[in-house]
Amino acid sequence: MERRPPGTLRFLPLAIVLALGCASVTAADAQDPPDIGLEELLGVEVTSVSRKAERLHDVAAAVFVISREDIERSGATSIPEALRMAPGVNVASLANNRWAVSIRGFNDRWGNKLLVLMDGRSIYSPLFSGVVWEDQDTLLEDIDRIEVVRGPGAAMWGANAVNGVINIITRRARDTQGDLLVGAAGTEERALIAFRHGGEAGNGHFRVWGKAFTRDQAVTADGRSGNDYWHAERVGFRGDWVTGNGQRLMLSGQVYSSPTGDRWNLGDVNSPQGFTLTDRRQGGKGGHLLGRNDWTFADGSEAALQAYVDVSSLELESAFKEDRTTVDLDFQHRLLLGKHHDVIWGVGYRYSRDRISASGIITAQPSSRAFSLASAFVYDDITLLPNALRLMLGVRLEDSSFTGVEPLPNLRVMWTPSDSQSVWASIARAVRTPSRAELDGEIKLSVTPVGAPGNPTPLPILTRNIPDDHQLNVETVLAYELGYRQQFAANLSADVATFYNQYADLRSAMLGTQQLAFAPAAHLIQDIIPDNSIKARTSGVEVALDWYPLTWWRIQPSYSFLRLTATSKSGDPISVNNAKNINASDPQHQLSLRSSLSLSDRQQFDLWLRYVSRLGDKDSPLGVPAYTTLDLRYAWRPTRDLEVSLVGQNLLDHSHPEFVPGLLPSQQLELQRGMYVKAKWQF
Repeated sequence: MERRPPGTLRFLPLAIVLALGCASVTAADAQDPPDIGLEELLGVEVTSVSRKAERLHDVAAAVFVISREDIERSGATSIPEALRMAPGVNVASLANNRWAVSIRGFNDRWGNKLLVLMDGRSIYSPLFSGVVWEDQDTLLEDIDRIEVVRGPGAAMWGANAVNGVINIITRRARDTQGDLLVGAAGTEERALIAFRHGGEAGNGHFRVWGKAFTRDQAVTADGRSGNDYWHAERVGFRGDWVTGNGQRLMLSGQVYSSPTGDRWNLGDVNSPQGFTLTDRRQGGKGGHLLGRNDWTFADGSEAALQAYVDVSSLELESAFKEDRTTVDLDFQHRLLLGKHHDVIWGVGYRYSRDRISASGIITAQPSSRAFSLASAFVYDDITLLPNALRLMLGVRLEDSSFTGVEPLPNLRVMWTPSDSQSVWASIARAVRTPSRAELDGEIKLSVTPVGAPGNPTPLPILTRNIPDDHQLNVETVLAYELGYRQQFAANLSADVATFYNQYADLRSAMLGTQQLAFAPAAHLIQDIIPDNSIKARTSGVEVALDWYPLTWWRIQPSYSFLRLTATSKSGDPISVNNAKNINASDPQHQLSLRSSLSLSDRQQFDLWLRYVSRLGDKDSPLGVPAYTTLDLRYAWRPTRDLEVSLVGQNLLDHSHPEFVPGLLPSQQLELQRGMYVKAKWQF
């Protein structure tokens, strides 16, 4: 039976009454929002599809832009929470400090088919092939926009941009002048304090900022504390300068410390249930320095050179510690060839070295490894019919020390029959390279106790993942997309995208040898060996509407449908089970409805309703019931420079689960209802 969250009937009428009450504000008292004509709604600038600025209306890809105002009015306090606004993106909370984030399927804590950038700097971790979201943050007030590209972006950004690219773009320093103080406190967001100072420096501008917060712990299904505390501190800076010859220079950096907590079902051959609940502490710290120089030549062509150094340390108590240093260089040049060819070409090089000290359930051999990645790309935007039909051809060649040379081609077509309509299509190939853990990690996954299903022996069985002598292949996808955009009126637009993807050589495992061990007690060790024995297909549709029924009321509904079918090519029991787990990793339906009311020039009321269908079937160990969430926000400006807001999150139930942990044996937790008060003072 589907779990029905308590408290729904109590909070839903309250939300309806508040919404209707706010909607009754007269138009004379309401704040007139910015001009919402055609040029604003379709003229939003994006840069993440073709590495150049272009109007959203002209982009031959499924793109959704989350603006700074969207983030503020959503009440989100972290980047993963803000990403829930984009259709086709699945964001599931594992705890108050961990998320599983994916686009168009294959969700997992590490989201290994998704490339995430922050101001052009990759925050994709080679250790587990994904993003350690609890270590990635910035001052949310400094984010200009988040561009979410659904579908492969490998031809422009390289391997691991399999199902999508997320580019977090921060504001220029000249747009953050003056001082800002932010404070917040609540039931789940226990305490937050942040500052920013912006000023002038020579012929440019700068800002420095800092942020610290602590979060409460989530709960287990029986109401116990989950040990998922989160305390984080970080400081950063950004400077932007324009030189005398028209060059633009940007420098930015950040250092952080982000200790978090976890609780593991740690495999134990002495335990009758096969595991022992064990508290774990995770320590994340690091920093980066990034520089970018843009310039325009006399012939009108443009070039950009970017470099960054990233140093990080990730330590999981009694498990492993990874220290990593990454250096990245990237150059691109854009030029116009005749009247019909807009060409961008570029080269890049990345060097990354790690050192892993491991104990307990995880070991890695060799303990230190370096990898390099050299790449070159070219992209030609060809005008076939002026203002009507374009053909875009792109290819990237990458030479990785993990996998060798991989071609990553892409073909796109854009047809714009009118200023208010556009139709686009795309075919692309992308790959995911194996992670360091997949290639070299030995992981003690779990213990199956005596008498449990799957253990016919008189001894407990320890399942252990061990690397094989042969190299894992890259995972591949061949993706087909079709999209349509329409501006029906000055206050109503729609964006529809469909897709069909074919995946091959997905990472799985096969049964290895079995051996007898006697320490710490007699048990069997069942080895499993990584392989590429799964194939899959996905298809789906994503719809987003943007509607202003009144000049002071904005409604943004979206719907996503996903069908994912993974099967084993080998028939090995482990591979078959892994395919079943992939099929249970994502909801088939997601629905989001956001309402933003500008009640006056001093008041705002926002509502965000989300529905996520169940994961897996009722008998699946990874099954999670469907859930509906409601967030409300009321903001008031008593003065021009001070804003006070009250935010309620997950108001429809006391608590609910959203995901089952995967590779690491974290305890499953549930997200609680929460409220917080926030004050923001700009001066």
